[in-house]
Amino acid sequence: MPYPPRDGGSVVTLNYAKAFAKLGHDVTILAMQTYKRKFNIENIPNDLKKAITFYAEYVDTKIKPIPFVVNLFSKKSYHIWRYGSSRKFAKKLIEILKSKKFDIVQLEGLYLDPYLELIRKHSNAKVVMRAHNVEHEILEKYAKFERSLLKRVWLEIQAKRLKKYEMNRLKLYDAIVPISNKDAEKLSRVRIPLFVSDGVIDLDDKGVDISSIEFPSLFYIGALDWFPNQQGLEWFFENVWDEIILKKPDLKFYLAGRNPDAWDFIKRKKLKNVITLGEVEDAYEFMKSKSIMIVPLFAGSGIRVKIIEAMALGKVVISTSIGAEGIECEDGENILIANTKEEFVERILRCVDNFELCKNIGEKASKLARKRYNVGEKAEELIEFYEAIKK
Repeated sequence: MPYPPRDGGSVVTLNYAKAFAKLGHDVTILAMQTYKRKFNIENIPNDLKKAITFYAEYVDTKIKPIPFVVNLFSKKSYHIWRYGSSRKFAKKLIEILKSKKFDIVQLEGLYLDPYLELIRKHSNAKVVMRAHNVEHEILEKYAKFERSLLKRVWLEIQAKRLKKYEMNRLKLYDAIVPISNKDAEKLSRVRIPLFVSDGVIDLDDKGVDISSIEFPSLFYIGALDWFPNQQGLEWFFENVWDEIILKKPDLKFYLAGRNPDAWDFIKRKKLKNVITLGEVEDAYEFMKSKSIMIVPLFAGSGIRVKIIEAMALGKVVISTSIGAEGIECEDGENILIANTKEEFVERILRCVDNFELCKNIGEKASKLARKRYNVGEKAEELIEFYEAIKK
């Protein structure tokens, strides 16, 4: 469900839908309501409902013991099965496809792929996969850092299944639209039309404002029920935070994101000066009010939208190489890269002691993000690409 746009995937999906509508196109969204992301479409602002037609169906994506165990003895990807087996969603999709003629059906990610044949059956539209990530890579990287042997083995099995599925299925589309050049290189083996659409932010009316920030302060914003985010943050708090607090006992770390109650670690641990806010009402206001963004991510793909949003708002971002992957940034110029405990400690201490350094890096980060990753221009180019594949 892309509204409200509080995580990277929903931000990108909604920004493109709005940009397409602004360009004069008729835009319809069918969204999955899940236990993680529920929102009553009646409560979507009227101006947005006038621009875009919204439909939603609940899909039960919870991990359940019996299907989980049964899956171990099959060759199917459990992750694909969870999203692709909803009869109610399929029924609503058919209903919408029959209601009007579409030129393009754009699937937001691989987990919608099981509905491809159904779309082909009920529509003559060109079907495009908007690849937010190279999905199997996330599982591969996550498995590499997993400490539990059983969980690591399970993740490795699922990563292999997902890789085979992903690379075989993508060739069935009329086009692929990856979100970064790095992902495009990996997906170019699938020899069909491909367009990199890496414009992700729409912040023209949200300027850089440092007048009321809490300096120094650290912050993180992202889904707290997404396993790569949990893994990276656990590593950070177990390896980096104690040393930082020892040297800067008054420094606060603000943790914002969806569903912190689903994260056992944060409930068990008593972390000094860590303030867990959960899902904040306004992500931009939250980011504007803090000074240094921390992104300790060791598993991921695609592009981290929250990093680009923070950069656009003039924040200094301290991220792992994987977290910054796909963003055309430069270490020490418009971002700070840290991959080890020592690097995180050094860069954090350097920033909290130097407001001018943070301001300087933040200004350069904002220029890069606003010039390079604006959704408006990319949406126009993507429409041109769609016109070409339609012929």
